[in-house]
Amino acid sequence: MTSPGSLETLTAELAEQLPYGDIKQLAHACRKGRSGLRSLEAQVAGIAVRAACRRLRTHLPRDADGGYAAGLLLGAAQARLKYRSNHDADVVWTGPASDVQTSRLTSAVVSELVDSARTELLLVSYATFPPASLTAALASAAARGVEVTLLLEQPADNPHFHGTPAFPTLAAARWNWPIENREPGAALHAKIIVVDRQVALIGSANLTGHAFEKNLECGILLRDPEQANAIARHLDSLRETGILTQSA
Repeated sequence: MTSPGSLETLTAELAEQLPYGDIKQLAHACRKGRSGLRSLEAQVAGIAVRAACRRLRTHLPRDADGGYAAGLLLGAAQARLKYRSNHDADVVWTGPASDVQTSRLTSAVVSELVDSARTELLLVSYATFPPASLTAALASAAARGVEVTLLLEQPADNPHFHGTPAFPTLAAARWNWPIENREPGAALHAKIIVVDRQVALIGSANLTGHAFEKNLECGILLRDPEQANAIARHLDSLRETGILTQSA
């Protein structure tokens, strides 16, 4: 049997990495023991949650009541939410884990950002091959009245870029950086998400499944309304001056 201390360490790590909704799912599954975790693993699509189910199963004795583990998960998640509310920035990673537990998962952060939007969402990306979960989350945001704006690289504006139109059915304002407004060889290479001009994620991760789950990526999550608004206003200005244009 694994020691209680190692279970406490694991639950604290998961609470740091995963969104609160995923932690609640894991806690509910834990209360049913190993069988509950096995069932959740078979149902969910996210790689991170499936991996968490496997790791938690190794820490639970066979046929044991998982109530203790569920309590640890929820307690750690609540503590982490309080910590985040008092800090302006978090480092966000995709890729291999290390012994330094100071980071959050890109997929979890993006999920929380999209779900938290109330008025507007701005997404900027080079490569865009989104996982189904992101497409669904953006559709849900648009359905609840969030104004979604996409600034994505286009093959017509960059001869070296090979991609397909992303989010074809999403109700969104679509902007591009026309080739005639660029320096020769320039690429739309920024990766940014701004939510309600209050919070911004800036980093290396494109809007792709590999960037969210597999690649080695790093970003900074800023809970700084002044900086988030400045990012959005900079792009507003580029649109107003005609450097960025609205896509057909």
